[in-house]
Amino acid sequence: MGTPLFAATFLEHLAQTEHKIVGVVTKPDQGMGRGRKIKASPVKETALELSLPVLQPESLKDSEFLSSLKALEADVFVVVAFSLLPKVVLECARQGAINVHGSMLPKYRGAAPVQWAIADGLTKTGVSVFLLDEKMDTGPLLVQKTVPIGANHTTVDVLNAMIPIGCAALDEALEKLNSGFEALPQNHDLATSARKLSREDAIIDWSLSAVEIYNRQRAFYPWPGSYSYLDAKKVVFHQFVLVNSEKNLAPGQAEVDETGRLLVGTGQGLLEVLNLQLAGRKALSAADFVLGLQGQRSLEFNSQLSHG
Repeated sequence: MGTPLFAATFLEHLAQTEHKIVGVVTKPDQGMGRGRKIKASPVKETALELSLPVLQPESLKDSEFLSSLKALEADVFVVVAFSLLPKVVLECARQGAINVHGSMLPKYRGAAPVQWAIADGLTKTGVSVFLLDEKMDTGPLLVQKTVPIGANHTTVDVLNAMIPIGCAALDEALEKLNSGFEALPQNHDLATSARKLSREDAIIDWSLSAVEIYNRQRAFYPWPGSYSYLDAKKVVFHQFVLVNSEKNLAPGQAEVDETGRLLVGTGQGLLEVLNLQLAGRKALSAADFVLGLQGQRSLEFNSQLSHG
């Protein structure tokens, strides 16, 4: 059970093991892009390539879907980046469902564990494989493995690093489940939340420190991104680096220094902009952007659109 590309990689892995996959559950095909062209999920595309039966319920409580699910006679459901499963679904597999989650539970329960771990400046996170219950990421643990977070890693980098580690953890969890291993309860007192990201998270708050903004930009790449406004134009920032400098700039104040670097002030410290993109334009290196300023040395980025 899964939908995005991350989940599809686990399906591909399982197909290469001794386990028999009796079916795949994914979300219904959806309109994508500007033209809203109907497109299958990566998990569905992978399932079709593997000639596996696919179920795409509009509702997980739909009676026809539940009948089809029971008819598969699955021993266990493997869930990766899918939905919260109701009790009627969990009861359709003999051994219930196990979930591959991108954190060291009970830390970062929720929809965006990798993103918030990076945003919080962690240097490592992990993969947890656990038995699902009816609540969000609260079930007992089967396997946990750590995953490093590099100083310049984005969410894409960490997810890619997580795949082989997660596949190994999944294999180990299935083996434990098959041998009757008793899963270990989580310490709920240590739980933290990793809420779903929204478009509002992309707006840069220049009053935060340089380190915080840098970490959030890495965390929110590629979605929802990181942006600000220059006059009446939206500017998306694709890459920053932290700067060690005595120069003092106000939050959002930007300056082209004597070496041609585009520096921006924050609540504490400076950031150098490496890549950015004006709305409706292609992405530019900061050097090309500076050339377009035609000698202008200072400007100001704002967290809100200026109408004046």
